[in-house]
Amino acid sequence: MSSPSRLDSDVARSLGRGPKRGSGPTVSVVVASNRDKTLLHACLGSLLGQCQRLNAELLVARAGSAPDVAALAKTYPGVRFVTAPADASIPQLRAVGMAQASGDVVALTEDHCVADANWVEALTQSANSDADVVGGGMDNARRSRVVDWAAYFAEYGFFSTDRPEAQQGAPLLTGANVAYKRHVIADVIGWAQDGEWENVAHTRLVARGSMLRFARTAAIYQNQTYSVAAFCTDRYEHGRDFARKRLADEPGARRWFLFMVSPLLPALLTWRVARAAARGRWGTFLRALPATMLFLTAWSIGEGVGYLRGPAGAPAPKPAGDD
Repeated sequence: MSSPSRLDSDVARSLGRGPKRGSGPTVSVVVASNRDKTLLHACLGSLLGQCQRLNAELLVARAGSAPDVAALAKTYPGVRFVTAPADASIPQLRAVGMAQASGDVVALTEDHCVADANWVEALTQSANSDADVVGGGMDNARRSRVVDWAAYFAEYGFFSTDRPEAQQGAPLLTGANVAYKRHVIADVIGWAQDGEWENVAHTRLVARGSMLRFARTAAIYQNQTYSVAAFCTDRYEHGRDFARKRLADEPGARRWFLFMVSPLLPALLTWRVARAAARGRWGTFLRALPATMLFLTAWSIGEGVGYLRGPAGAPAPKPAGDD
């Protein structure tokens, strides 16, 4: 694929495909990839052996040029590569990959992650239950730098493998470690194609009666190094987009109340991360705490700005003095 319009049409055409029951893999693993190739190599290195062992289909939805993706396909002849536009977002890459997947269960991860040696098996076994969506926990592969620990806590601490067992409502599941059964995939693809992140898809699935389950033994490790400035920007943008999307999906949300309480979010989010991810590594958590709070503060500022700007799709307010 070479353009966003082709992304839409190719996804739509492939939605008619069903799983190859009994004649092909019943499990497909989709890697959404738009980062440095070094990260992708490490990710595939953690997946190839277990996918081969379990006869699971392995696909990579890669944002980039056709020649670059073709070169990667030559390096990994056992992996199916699907070319997506260079500016495709992670949700759109997921949509492209899921639309091409043929398994009864489709598992998702991202190129900045490495999988536990038994991840595919653990996730697949959990998917054999009555749950429609199964997700595993996130841990950190980059353990030498405080900044990388802080980035892990700020982004994936809520999804920790050490999170408490008891949770009210549906469990939090990340799109970097999740599997969907075939009967919900078409809807998930549609939402992802629209740029929706997994929190939106999971909320909508739960609202219509789907069951989500947390599989503690299906572990994925984030494997990326971060800079403080770049990750602050990333958190700010995600927080802003989260708030604007929330207002669009929940028209009755108390917009100005949410804006007024957004300064309280850093403390609240830090407490939630500590409760989910600090158990058994309090020393590491405390060393990373200043940077973790900085990243969570960037998210909170972004969320406040999102509430100020209003629902996604609404025009931004004019600066004071403009006619």
